[in-house]
This record gives sequence, C-alpha cells and structure tokens, in this order.
Amino acid sequence: MASAADRPLLMDGKESLFERVLVRDSTAMFDAPDGRGSGQLRPLQPLYVYAESGDWLRVARGDKGDDLFWVPANTVTPWRQNIVATLQTSANLDRTLFFSDYDAIYDVVESEAPGLSAQTLRQEAEAAETANGDSERIVALGPRDAVNLRDNLYVMPILETEEAIFENGSFVNLLKVAVARAQPDDAPIDNDPVADVTPEEAQGAFRAGVVFVVDTTISMEPFIRRTQAALEEVYDGVRRTGAQEAVSFGLIGFRDNLQAAPGLGYDVQTFVDLNAGFDASAFLNGITRMTEAGASSRNFREDSYAGIEHALQAMDWSPFGAKFIVLVTDASPREANDGYSKTRLSAKGLGTLVRENINGAIAVMHLRTPQGPNDHDRAEAAYRELTRQPNVPPLYFPIENGDRDEYQARARQLGQIVADQVNRFRGGQDPRDFSDDDDTIDEDTKAFRAAGRTMQLEYLGRSRGSEAPDVFEAVVADRDFARPGLKPLSIRLLLTKAELSNLDEALRIIIEKAEENVINPDDFFGQVLGAAADMSRRPDKVSRRSDPTLAEAVNVSEFIEDLPYKSRIMAITEADWVRMSISEQQTVVNELYEKIERYRRYNAATDQWVDYLGAGASAGGLVYPMMLDDLP
Repeated sequence: MASAADRPLLMDGKESLFERVLVRDSTAMFDAPDGRGSGQLRPLQPLYVYAESGDWLRVARGDKGDDLFWVPANTVTPWRQNIVATLQTSANLDRTLFFSDYDAIYDVVESEAPGLSAQTLRQEAEAAETANGDSERIVALGPRDAVNLRDNLYVMPILETEEAIFENGSFVNLLKVAVARAQPDDAPIDNDPVADVTPEEAQGAFRAGVVFVVDTTISMEPFIRRTQAALEEVYDGVRRTGAQEAVSFGLIGFRDNLQAAPGLGYDVQTFVDLNAGFDASAFLNGITRMTEAGASSRNFREDSYAGIEHALQAMDWSPFGAKFIVLVTDASPREANDGYSKTRLSAKGLGTLVRENINGAIAVMHLRTPQGPNDHDRAEAAYRELTRQPNVPPLYFPIENGDRDEYQARARQLGQIVADQVNRFRGGQDPRDFSDDDDTIDEDTKAFRAAGRTMQLEYLGRSRGSEAPDVFEAVVADRDFARPGLKPLSIRLLLTKAELSNLDEALRIIIEKAEENVINPDDFFGQVLGAAADMSRRPDKVSRRSDPTLAEAVNVSEFIEDLPYKSRIMAITEADWVRMSISEQQTVVNELYEKIERYRRYNAATDQWVDYLGAGASAGGLVYPMMLDDLP
C-alpha cells in the first residue's frame, strides 16, 4: 500500500468515473494508517480514493495522484455523483422532516393519512427541540427560515434513493442524504445589506422593489395611462403609511426586436430605475414620457422576454428583500426558436434565471384583448411557464377582453399587496403568521401573496444566519406529505467550469450533426460518434455499442445514468432518431440550443459560482449549483 496508483480507483461498474468520498466531520490528514496526523480537512470537502486498507482510505484532493494522505473511513461518506439536495423555501411548506432511517419514513408514506402522520411527528420533534431533547424517529428539522446557499454554504449529497408510492397513488423519491455545512463561522459575507445589523434591525430595514415591464406597441396607450393611475394610488397609500423609503417602483418599456420592425424606435428602454422609484414624482415623470409606438410590429408576437431580461440586468436589485418583475402585455412572447428572439431563452429558462440570479419572481398581466384571440392560448401557456415559482401556482393574471378598469384595479392591487406586506413585515410580523383562508380572495392573489412571504422568509434566513442542521445522515422525501404536488427539496448538480464546458461541447456536437443530416438521419449517430471521438481526450471510451443513446454517443452517460431523475433527450437511441419526423428532430435541436444559452449565462454569472467544495476561490475550484432541470 506504500505506492498508490497514478489514478484514483474507478467506481464499481464505471469506466470513466473515479471513486470519491465526502468529508463529514472535520478530521486530520494522516501520513499512514494509525500514523501521525497533520492539518485539518473541512466538512464538505470531496476527496478521490486511491487505495483502501482496512478502516483507512488513501486519498487526495485531486485526480492527478499528488499530495496523497490517509483518512479514517468513518470520517467520510461515499459520493457517487455531484448530485445534491437543497432545502426549498416556501411560505406554503412546513419545516422539512429528516427521518432516522427508511423504516421511519415508510411508516408515514404508507399510512392512510401521510399529511396527518407527518404533522404529528413534526409537533413531537418541535417539542423535543424546545426541550433540548431528542425525537426517536426525526433526527432533525429543517430551519424555520431559509438557508442562503451563498452565505451559509451547505450541501446534502444524495447517497441512495428509493421510489415509494403514497396511499393516493402519487410517487415520491426517498433520499438518503448526508448533510454538511461548509461556511466557517468567521467567514465574511460580502455586499450583504443585512450582514452587520441585528435580525430585528434587518427586518425593520426590509425593502421591496417592483419593476413594471410594459408593452408600448400600438394599442397600448390606454394601458400605459391606467398603469400611471394605478401607481398614483399605490404611492398615495405608501405615503400615508410613512413607508416611502421602503417600496420602489421601476418602469421599463419594451416593443420588439428592431431587426423585425426597425420603425419601432426602441426594443427596450428604462424609464424609471429602482434607485429613483422610491419617489412618486420620479416615477410619474417617467411614465408620462412613456408612449405607445408610432409604427406597427412585424406580427402580433413581441419580444417580451427581452424586456424581462433587461429588468434583470439593468436594475440594481441588491438593496431589496422582495423583488418582483410585473410584465404587462397583450401579446405572446418570441420563444427561444424564434429568429427575432434577443434572449434565445425559453419561458422556463428565463424564469429560472430570475429566480437563481436575484431570487425574484415574475408576474404577468395578460391583456386578452379582442384583437388577438388566435394568440391568447399560446401566450397563456408561455406566461404560465414563465411565472412558475417553486410550490406556488403561476403568477399569471388574465385580464379578459382587455378590460381597462379591471386592469387598473389589478395593477393597483398587486402594488398595494407589496406595500402592505412590507409594512407588516417591517412592523415585526412573522411571514408564517398569516392566513389566506378568506374565500373572497382568488387563487391568483393568494399565489402572489405567498411569493412575497417566501421572499420574507429568505430575507429572515439571511439576517438570522439560518443554517442547515448539523452533520448527519438522514432520509428525506422529495414531496410534501400532505400535498404531494409540493416539493420541499431542490435537486441540483454541482458542476465545475470544466464539467459545464464538457456538457456544452457534447450538446454542440449533437446539434451540429443533427443539422448536417436533416436529409440523411441514418448518418446522424455515426457522425456524432466520430466527432465525439475526435474531440475526446479518451477516444477509446466513446461508445461502440450497436445502438447507443445520445448520452453514450457523446460520452456523458456515466455522468447522468445514476441520477434519480431521468433525461428524456439523452436517452434517445439511433433507432428512435430515425423514426422521428423532421419537426420532432428539430424540436430536440431547439431544446438543446436553449440549454446552451442557459449554460452561457451561468458561465458568465461570476457571483453565482461558489466554493461549495472547500477547494479555494480559483476558477477551477468553484462550482455552479445547477438545477437538475437544466440538464438536457
């Protein structure tokens, strides 16, 4: 055992993935089994395994065979993938239950009333927590507030998974996880407006930013003026409560891509930014300058996604705890495959960017005017997808017949909800101490309120420094016991820059060869295999199976095959591809183009890459916590 191999051990059954473990408890590095210890490893740090000797492992931080040392096997846990679970904050969810073992969680899943059983256990665990005692079946509860992933780093590596079924027939994944916190107690939090104040002071300083992104094409002038009237009333209400410094309204106008219609004057323009939007006169001066276009668009669709992305990038969201983008339009958007789309993003991709980059929410006020009946269904489908929030219904507000009075009332209501929530929260109200049982309140309004209260929980988590539970192994469910449609966990992959680049490269190979072989689909897979072999550092590992999947063809199958959530596109075989129509093949290509566009933005978002793995702040040591839905 004195001389380790140049390469780490391969995982069982794998040809290209190395065996790795994750440090669970802070431990020393030893020069030999039972030898002399030195230095200290932090929890969360991944290590490559080079050799085993009894209860000891020979490991290194990298896969090059450098700086080898020994650790006791009981201080680490196997980690087969970069897949992790993170706690999903929502005002609609109770605290997450961490079960002692599979037997304990199956008792709840297979009960006649899983929601009631879970609530009983939660009450018992909370009572034990208050008394500093232990609960027999619940080893920990999730935090009351949100854990900010970039302030108090933690991951829950998924070690095992089992699929179960609730009594009502709904499926649920049961995940065995190891929880590890990585943030040192004395680590500074940069650019955090609540880092240097008490939680009470932070709550009293809470502010909300709302940006209206308004369609300013022909026929929109009446709605621009109604937006002005609605916000005048909201500003009056804010002024009466003395909270002028707590709520800001921004204003952006959008039309369409100027390549589609050069006469429109502008595609996107800021009329009021959030720094000025605390002042009612500044907002009203800005909206007075906003007018509808003097020329027609190319067709009924508009590039509304460009307006939303402009709000995401051009506004300074950092001073705000609540962040809303409200789109006002009568038209469907230009989707990712539209030649005039500036963003090249889908509704789902753009919505994800807003949530991931600023932790914000999008609401859409869709003016279903008599002029666009053939466009309404397409617009509704896109905007419902765009406005989806985890565990909250879509923030989609249809205005039937483009009724101007209804629009003004709804715009005033949304602005007032934000202002009221800010006042109550700044006054000390707990976001969970709130009831929406009033039957007179429609579901859309409840959803908007829930999104705002979820942002307050996230803000509280930052101000209180809420953390994930201490290091341990436990079993959790990826569905809510009472409402299986809700998900208390977010499943993510921790990707390095190199891994994101490899994934991007694989998708580009598929796209290039698909477009070259539209007329000859029989040649597609052969050319993908050839291109993958030419570009691979290990061409011997490129699939030689008679009917490989796309994942095998581009040599990413081992990377994704052990995930508990399966890929639809990458499972396509050569026989599947040949049977597809040209339009079906193009749909696959369009989806891959959109994924690449997301990856480009992730790669450029330098503030979103974090040192989850404790490897140092160099580019090679940073990872991006990519949501599993972003995989092809």
